[in-house]
Amino acid sequence: MATNIIPFESKTLPAYLKGVEKTAINDDLVSSGAGFPVISIKGKTFAIVRAGEREILPNPKDPDSPATNIDVVLLKANKGLSKLYYAKKYEEGSDDKPLCYSSDGIKPNADAQEIQNPVCATCRHNEWGSRITDAGKKGKACQDNKRLAMTTPDQLNEPYLMRVPPASLGNLTEYAQFLAKRGVKYNMVVTKISFDPDAATPKLMFKAVGLLDDAAYAQVQESLKLDVVEMITGERTDNGFIEPTTPNESEAKQVAEKVVAAAAAKPAAATTAKFVAPEVKPVEAAKPAAATPAAAKPAAPAPAAPATAKPAAVSVEEPEIEVDLDNLSFDD
Repeated sequence: MATNIIPFESKTLPAYLKGVEKTAINDDLVSSGAGFPVISIKGKTFAIVRAGEREILPNPKDPDSPATNIDVVLLKANKGLSKLYYAKKYEEGSDDKPLCYSSDGIKPNADAQEIQNPVCATCRHNEWGSRITDAGKKGKACQDNKRLAMTTPDQLNEPYLMRVPPASLGNLTEYAQFLAKRGVKYNMVVTKISFDPDAATPKLMFKAVGLLDDAAYAQVQESLKLDVVEMITGERTDNGFIEPTTPNESEAKQVAEKVVAAAAAKPAAATTAKFVAPEVKPVEAAKPAAATPAAAKPAAPAPAAPATAKPAAVSVEEPEIEVDLDNLSFDD
């Protein structure tokens, strides 16, 4: 052995190790493809999917049967709805990658296999009725879901991903409202997640079990600093943060504003403009700003304006707004 190497198990440590700060440099050796563990709800059973292996969580009272509920601590949630599109029928818990997906529900992620449309709002797969369920009901081919980063009460430093399916978003909204009325943040409590026994497909139910003590809540705050938490919620990728956006800053709104601006400049063509976007206030050009001062001086009336100088009333089709009442936003 070379003389400049100290045995790894030696009790005599080199000077540079004394007082050295803990860093995450060893994370550089971990393959980004390893991902993070996912809590699956396939077949109304809770399972941990890790590195392609699926392990069903057992019932603590009966280890031979699957768990009917789990206790977790919700660390963080993506404020928007995420989207998943599969060319074939998607099965909950599947490890197959989606053909197209969006972490913020506004536009597809750049690394999606096949981007279906520049923005989600106008994508044909996002239209209601683009998918018919096995029960014959209308749905969307591109499914909405809420990405949650969560841990278990006994291991607060190991985050998991859970995707809350569309049918469960209403219950999640009600749970958030329940906590808000009591002035409690969702990452301050232990949450019991179970299945609705009356639902044919996995539908989650949420219930507050109890508050974390001071020590546990302090650990939660430390876990929130982990990069993997924002990777789980979809707010960060392996290459860095996703460009920040909010549901009201979609490209459709920007296009709408340009259309209205053009309508103000060319009133005759305004009636043909059609777009789907958030409500836009009427342009200022439609207001007769000089009408009152002119009427106050009858002795010197203003000359008649040419026919083309008086803008016609801008007629813009009422925008169609698709409101998702289940779009949940958590306050940190």
